[in-house]
Amino acid sequence: MDYAYFPGCSLESTGIEFHMSAKAVTKALGINLIEIPDWNCCGASSAHTRGHWISLALPARNMAIAEAAKNAGFDMLLTGNNHSFDTGLEGYDNIHSLTASHPEQHFLSGVLAAKMLLESEDAKIDNTNKTLGFIGSMDTSGINDFLVGYLEGVKYVDPEITVLCSYVGSFEDVTKCMEMTTQLYNQGAQIVYAPVSQSILGAATASSNCDKYLIACDQDLYTQLSESDANMARNIVTSSLKNVGESLVTAVKSLKDGSMVMGNNYTLGLDSGAVGLAKNANYEALVSESIRAYVEEVEAKIIAGEIAVSSAFTMSTEEVVALRDSMN
Repeated sequence: MDYAYFPGCSLESTGIEFHMSAKAVTKALGINLIEIPDWNCCGASSAHTRGHWISLALPARNMAIAEAAKNAGFDMLLTGNNHSFDTGLEGYDNIHSLTASHPEQHFLSGVLAAKMLLESEDAKIDNTNKTLGFIGSMDTSGINDFLVGYLEGVKYVDPEITVLCSYVGSFEDVTKCMEMTTQLYNQGAQIVYAPVSQSILGAATASSNCDKYLIACDQDLYTQLSESDANMARNIVTSSLKNVGESLVTAVKSLKDGSMVMGNNYTLGLDSGAVGLAKNANYEALVSESIRAYVEEVEAKIIAGEIAVSSAFTMSTEEVVALRDSMN
């Protein structure tokens, strides 16, 4: 089975684990991925800083290439690894569109940070200072989607917790990210959540230098660094993840049994394992059994529909700012 495949530029850098996962899983499922020719950056990150029209034009060009792939006889697999089309794609009968329910993983990150702040007996956490931190790469809807879920997760545990927020103003300025994350810790943030794209090593360095805890994003940073730089990795509690491998298995199985059809967009969340927290060795070591159990209870409530998580993509700029300011 051959699928035309749009990888996206981040899959060669910060999202390389997504690329490796997609390749490995599709190979095991008997799917041959063929890159569409002459694709361009989807503009998911940088384009939003230049103007709304270009953030639409760039992925639209890729869709025109996909349409040509259809005429050549290919179906297309759109992994939805970034924010190219956060609402998904429908109406293209050669495209199987998958998007991740990002807010769910961000909500869990907020729940975890708040519970550790309030209940952990770890000497690195001052329980009397009810302050957490958030460092994002850019003040855009894509990054504020992380923020909204995180803030709602914190509020679910304790609405009186203060969350200090900063933006690097870049997706790849490691030095500035380190400086701004350090500033958050110096201002009292006990744990920082850091969706900062390519500058994540700056946040990890600040966490190590300040000996404070960090929740990373998109990649299992602790596992990646644990052997090469154990000192930098030691304070990375977990990462919020989009699990492309699980998404692809779900998609292919569902296409085969008929529960999914081409031409529709499907949003995959905690229930399918498409998103979640990295429950690695450091998570097990740093997070108490009672807090881990609480996080699992919250996961179950989200899956059951008892907890609904908001998204920055369905909120106005004013609503996002109001939520952010209410906890600062």
